[in-house]
Amino acid sequence: MSTFSVRLSEIMNQRHISQKDLAQRVQVTESAMSYYLKGDRTPRSDVLGRIASALGVTTDYLLGTDNNQANNDDDKLQYLQRNLSKLDADRLEKAEKILKTVFDDIFDDDDDEE
Repeated sequence: MSTFSVRLSEIMNQRHISQKDLAQRVQVTESAMSYYLKGDRTPRSDVLGRIASALGVTTDYLLGTDNNQANNDDDKLQYLQRNLSKLDADRLEKAEKILKTVFDDIFDDDDDEE
């Protein structure tokens, strides 16, 4: 198996993301994702970028050219993005209100008033 397929599988297991779910997130077929996981194919650069983004890691990490999944700031942001993308419309609206309240309190910025 390739470094890519091993790391892809490990991250999916760590994050409890199914092959079907990841395929949907990155807009590829389940069979294409199966080929990536088995190491039979390596995705094109645009698909690789979408996979890395969906998993919250760098493309370099997936390809084995870097052992750091992402820097700490990226990890935190990608964690938020990944989990916000899982919410339905009602819960997303609630999360947005909570974050807006927190940001308004932290930044005390009147420039972004709606």
